[in-house]
Amino acid sequence: MEKWMAVLDFSGVYRQVRFWEEQENTAYLDLTRQQGTNCYCDDEAAEQIRQKLAGLGPEGIHFLDSGNYHYVTKLWTDLIREPFDLLVLDHHTDMQEPAFGGILSCGGWLRTILKENPHLGKVYLAGPPREAAMEDGVSDFGERVFFTDEEGMRRASWKELLGGPGARRPLYISLDKDILCAGEAAVNWDQGEASLEDVFEVLKAAFALRPVIGVDLCGENPERMEDEKEFEKANGLNRLFLEAILAWQEKKCENL
Repeated sequence: MEKWMAVLDFSGVYRQVRFWEEQENTAYLDLTRQQGTNCYCDDEAAEQIRQKLAGLGPEGIHFLDSGNYHYVTKLWTDLIREPFDLLVLDHHTDMQEPAFGGILSCGGWLRTILKENPHLGKVYLAGPPREAAMEDGVSDFGERVFFTDEEGMRRASWKELLGGPGARRPLYISLDKDILCAGEAAVNWDQGEASLEDVFEVLKAAFALRPVIGVDLCGENPERMEDEKEFEKANGLNRLFLEAILAWQEKKCENL
């Protein structure tokens, strides 16, 4: 994974939460005037965003704004040209059937990737409630999707899951901060009860056991950034994730 960062600003939140300015090799994409992107991404918007991402490639760390734009993970992974697995930490399955058309959405992008991406092997989905997984048809994809709820995520042996026999494909990692409890993250959707330590345990195992192509993070809450405490929480949490990911990657490179 390359040491650079892409910041995709749809809502204007990253004009306020400016942790990214401290990092070198950062690409800031101002998408605030892009139409057809909020929760659903129409074909024209998807093509325009895809063109912007093509020059960057899937490597690196990507910040995607609020969970309304989590579907951009689909556009990043479209750029991967080798077999890979996908690790998703999220309070929601993001595997809902499309409400109309087949349009790309924040609630169904993962189902779309599973159906359309020829390079995708296995998906590790951690965090959604078990009831939601049943309702959204996570089992439709059989053994291609390993699913666990929050409690299972805490108990799971990620070293065995991600480093077991045959687990040699590189990973792309996607994290929605809504998996975290309210004390850790301010998000614009309902959220889970995971701690930062819970999430870090999974991520550390991923970096230790697999080559990581890239990582994306979403879960900002633009509407709460006027609150100084919420602003500091968001800015500090993003900085913490960024520093941890860079440190894990650096340690992995030193051990190669």
